[in-house]
Amino acid sequence: MMMKLIFIFVGWMIFGIAFAGEDTLTPIQDLQEIKRSADEFLKEENKRQKTEFTTARVNPKIIVEQCATPLESGWAPSEIGTSRKSVQVVCKSTLRNKKGWRVLAPIVAPITPKN
Repeated sequence: MMMKLIFIFVGWMIFGIAFAGEDTLTPIQDLQEIKRSADEFLKEENKRQKTEFTTARVNPKIIVEQCATPLESGWAPSEIGTSRKSVQVVCKSTLRNKKGWRVLAPIVAPITPKN
C-alpha cells in the first residue's frame, strides 16, 4: 500500500513539472502564415504592376515568436543587402516579449519559355 502511494505521489509530481513546463514554452509563428502574408501582398502587386512574381519557400530554419498583431507585408528595402528582390513580412508585437520581427520571403520571377 505504501509503495502504491509513493508511485501516485511521484506521478503527480511528474505531471506537475511537465504541466508547469508547458507554460514557459514560447509559441512560435507558423511559417505558412508568413508565406501566406507574402503571397497576398504579391497577388495585389502583380495585379497593380502586371507582373507574375511568386514567393519561394520561407526558410524552414527560421523560428520566430508568434505574432500578436496582424502580419504586414511589403517590399524589402534594398539597403538590407540582399541581391534578390524579396518581400518582408513584419510582426510589430509578439505574444510574450512584445518585440517585433521581420522575415524575408524571396520571390521568384516567372520562367518565360525560349522560342
